Amino acid sequence: MKFWWILVLGFLPGGAAADETPREAQALLEKMAEASQKVNYSGTFIFQHGGKVETSRIAHFVNPAGGVLERLETLDGPAREVIRSNDQVTCYLPGSRVVLIDPRGSRQFPVQVEQIREIVQHYRVVKGELDRVAGLECQWVALLPNDALRYARRFCVEVETGLPLQSRTLNEKNQTVEAFAFSTLNIGGSFRRELVQSKYAATSTKQNWRVDRTALTASDSGDSGWVVQNPPPGFRKMMELRRSMSGKKGTVSHLVFSDGMAAVSIFIEPAAKSERKPALRHQGAVNIYSSTIAGHIVTVLGETPAETVMRFARALEPRANAAVLR
Repeated sequence: MKFWWILVLGFLPGGAAADETPREAQALLEKMAEASQKVNYSGTFIFQHGGKVETSRIAHFVNPAGGVLERLETLDGPAREVIRSNDQVTCYLPGSRVVLIDPRGSRQFPVQVEQIREIVQHYRVVKGELDRVAGLECQWVALLPNDALRYARRFCVEVETGLPLQSRTLNEKNQTVEAFAFSTLNIGGSFRRELVQSKYAATSTKQNWRVDRTALTASDSGDSGWVVQNPPPGFRKMMELRRSMSGKKGTVSHLVFSDGMAAVSIFIEPAAKSERKPALRHQGAVNIYSSTIAGHIVTVLGETPAETVMRFARALEPRANAAVLR
C-alpha cells in the first residue's frame, strides 16, 4: 500500500537552493528503491488525501531469501487491517464483516529498482537539503516532471537506509494533493511474527465473515478485448486482463499503464441502455474520468493530472476496431 502525508514545512527548509547534481540525486532514488527489498521497519504514519487525514500503524519485514510480510492497521475512522504476504493482500473490514483477497495487491513502494531507467526519462531528479522526520535524519529528493502529464513527487529519504520518511505529491499548480509522513518509526530489528499477525483472522473464520475472492477469478489471458492507440508519452502497458468485480455481472476488462512512477488503470464494462455523460472527478492525487465508448462504460483513474486520464480515454477502442483500421 502506498501512503503519503503533508507537513507545513516546505520541501527545502530555510529556502536554500537545491543541489542539482544528477548523479547524487539518482543515487538517492536508487537507495530508496532498494529499501523496499532490504529494510525491516515498524511505526505510525499519517496520510492526507482529498481533504481527509488518516493515522495508521505498519510493520514491514523482508525475508533475505526474497519475500515480504506486512501488516497495516488504521487507527482512526472505520477499522481496516491489511495483511500482505508477498504478492497476496488480504484486507479485513470488521465494520461490514468482509474479507477481501487480492493475489496481485497494490504497488507497495513509491519506486521499484527496475523502473528507475524509465523514471529518469520523464522526470528530472533533484537533490535537496537534509531534514529530520520522526527524529531521524533524512535527505530530500524531488522528481520533477518533464511535461504536464505527470505530478511532481518529493521524498525525504532516511540517510542510512533510504527509507522514505515523508513524501508529497504536487499538482501543476504546485499544490500538495497527497502526502505522507511517519510520526514514529523503528528501523531494523529481527522478524517478529506477532507484529504481522492478523487480529481478525480467527474471528472472521468463527463468525463466518463474507470472503470476497472475486479478484482471484481474473483471467490472465492478456486479452482484455480493448487497446489504447498511442498512449500518452512514457506510459507503457503493465497488465491486461478480464476480471470479476464485486457487484458486477460478468467480467470487467482491466488495463494498467505506468511511466515507472505514476499508474493509470482502465476499467471497461458493458453499459446499460442509456449512455453515461462524460464526467471528471478527483480524490486526492487520483483523477477519475468516466464515459461511454462503443456501448461500454469506461472508467480511467490515475495518479496523474486530469489531462492524462482523459487522453487515455480518448485513445481507447475495441481491439476489433483497431484491427480493421490497420
